[in-house]
Amino acid sequence: MPDCTIASTWDAGTLPPPSLPHKEFIRGVSNIQNGHGRRVGLLAARINELAGFGLNQSIIQLAGELHDTGKVLTGGDILHAPRPLTPEEKSVIRKHPLLGLGVLQWYEHDFPREVMDAALLHHERWDGTGYPLGLKGQNIPLWVQVISVADTIDACLSKRNYKHSWTPEAVRKILQQEAGRAFEPKLAILCADHLDDLLEVWNADYAWEKLGNKLPANLHSN
Repeated sequence: MPDCTIASTWDAGTLPPPSLPHKEFIRGVSNIQNGHGRRVGLLAARINELAGFGLNQSIIQLAGELHDTGKVLTGGDILHAPRPLTPEEKSVIRKHPLLGLGVLQWYEHDFPREVMDAALLHHERWDGTGYPLGLKGQNIPLWVQVISVADTIDACLSKRNYKHSWTPEAVRKILQQEAGRAFEPKLAILCADHLDDLLEVWNADYAWEKLGNKLPANLHSN
């Protein structure tokens, strides 16, 4: 079962109750895979600042926190598998963008378009080889481009059951290699060039674990 601090209210393995308090919904989703969404939100907000895009910081952070909403309906045996996924399991996990959009529509809250787009499109690639729609280049919304880079940075840096945490140099290299492939070229290079800054944001998130249930001032809580 995904990591979730509100298991007694919602077990994060089924659809959330439509009337679940907004704060608890965000917390439950953003904590999946040991706080992955939480960190993606923080990283996306910082990337937005570094790039000077002028996107609404609260919305871009929320979109990052909720980008993996569909994983609440993905079995823990797949999310926490201690090995690479089988082709069949990969097929299941590839459904989470569409599931995420469905869950957000099910839940009784009107989310901004950026949040809905992030849930559906964060696995699209700049070169058009992503999923579920195969969008290419500027057809991928700017806010999704930001969240996709943040998603990759956290996924690489985070230790998972099936892999070790990547070194910063390995993360920088993959950003450079995927410029113009997975990511908008200038954005990927900007993140590679400012990776030390992004690492500060990423490392600071772990202070949350020492605060119990108290959220840091810069963490979205409503």
